[in-house]
Amino acid sequence: MDSYFPAYRLVAEFADGQRLTFDGFTYDQAHDAMEAAQDDHGDITWFDGVTDQHYENGVFHAIIQPPPHNPFPIIDTTEDPDFEQQSLL
Repeated sequence: MDSYFPAYRLVAEFADGQRLTFDGFTYDQAHDAMEAAQDDHGDITWFDGVTDQHYENGVFHAIIQPPPHNPFPIIDTTEDPDFEQQSLL
């Protein structure tokens, strides 16, 4: 079975006590869906981006930019004539 993970997922708690998640291809789609749910559940009392094994603060982990790759350059600020570039690997 294939799993589907939308790009953005928000979670909100409403005045009626329900806590629901809202998905979207964009943050605005997820946010608009969350706001539309106020008609059925009352005012939003709290909301945030979902953080779990697939999301970090509401953003699907596969679309988050990866950290820079090693080796980071080591810059000699001492102007040592014997300085050699070192690899961090």
